[in-house]
Amino acid sequence: MFTYSVKIVCGKQTGENCCCVAGTRPGLYATEVNIQNFNLVQAPVLKFVQPLIHMGAVLAREPDVTNPLTLPKRQVETIILPPLAATMDDCCRIAEMLPAPSGEAPLTIAILSIASPLELSVSAVYTANPLNGDGISIDVAYIPSRLLAIGAQG
Repeated sequence: MFTYSVKIVCGKQTGENCCCVAGTRPGLYATEVNIQNFNLVQAPVLKFVQPLIHMGAVLAREPDVTNPLTLPKRQVETIILPPLAATMDDCCRIAEMLPAPSGEAPLTIAILSIASPLELSVSAVYTANPLNGDGISIDVAYIPSRLLAIGAQG
């Protein structure tokens, strides 16, 4: 299996207790993840999201961890990507997988894990701007695949 681990940063981080509550500076954050099947056959894709900080609350600061085996069903999905097809997951999709009250969401930081028996092209677009609205930062990261070993060799 080819696997990809993508950092997700979405929502608003205010200035209150920013040093101990969450790991970002005050600002507005958004992430968009692109997934393309550049193969000539369809690709089954498993995706799951593990929140580290959700709605401003820290859920998985060491020694606490997330356990992918106990995630709610809404945080796990499988899709089939047709040959050469592409899709995306953005903060709106992550909010559907990690429900929150309506309105502007406080900071959510998560890991989006992607797995497929076929190698995919995965990239992430990160945008951020300060609370005063002065300027914007954008960064694109290409996420390398990693091979997931299934079973043990004896």
